[in-house]
Formats: sequence, C-alpha cells, structure tokens
Amino acid sequence: MTAGKSRAWWVAGGAVVCGGAVWALLQFGVPVFLSDQNHPARPALEASSWIAGIASLLVALVALIVALRQGGSSTPAATHGGIVFTGNVTGGSGSGPTTGVHVEHPPDPPSPARPQP
Repeated sequence: MTAGKSRAWWVAGGAVVCGGAVWALLQFGVPVFLSDQNHPARPALEASSWIAGIASLLVALVALIVALRQGGSSTPAATHGGIVFTGNVTGGSGSGPTTGVHVEHPPDPPSPARPQP
C-alpha cells in the first residue's frame, strides 16, 4: 500500500469516527455527568483529561525530538539540495540498476516538452 492510500484510509477512518461522535451527540445529547458540577464521576473525568493532555504533550515532544534527530541525514540530496535517483535506468547510453546518482541540476527536458516561443 502506498503512502497516499494509507493516508486516505486514516482520513476516512477519522471522518467516520468524528461523524459517529457528532451523530451520537445530536441523537443522545450531552451525558449528564459532563454538565452536572456535583456528579460523582466528574472529578475522575477531569483527572483523566489532565492525564491525557499531559501524555499527549509528552508524545508530541518525543515525536519532535525523533523527527529533528532523523532530519540530520547525510544523503547528498539533503546536504546539497540535488536529486537522488534510485531504481532502473532504461534507454540512452545504458540500462540497468542505478543507486545513489546525484544530479545537482536536472537535465533539460527533451524538445517536445519545451514550451515553444
């Protein structure tokens, strides 16, 4: 599965979950313990929301640190702003597997692709 399809499934799943939550809220209304200041479940709900908020901040901080540490890659494309090709090259002067070819400036497109003056 490609990254685009995986992301589409996550977005679709989130839309279904959020739509279900909105439907339940409209169908059944707000639960009593959310609006009642003296309900015995309210302190536990507030405590769990604080714990979830702090835990989410910690997860976001760890994700940021990991992303920053992985961002310091030593690939030629990351250090010089070029293009790295990986795969097979066909046609031209040769064909076969190619790995790590670094092109600082991409070549000009063939004649038919150039705009006509």
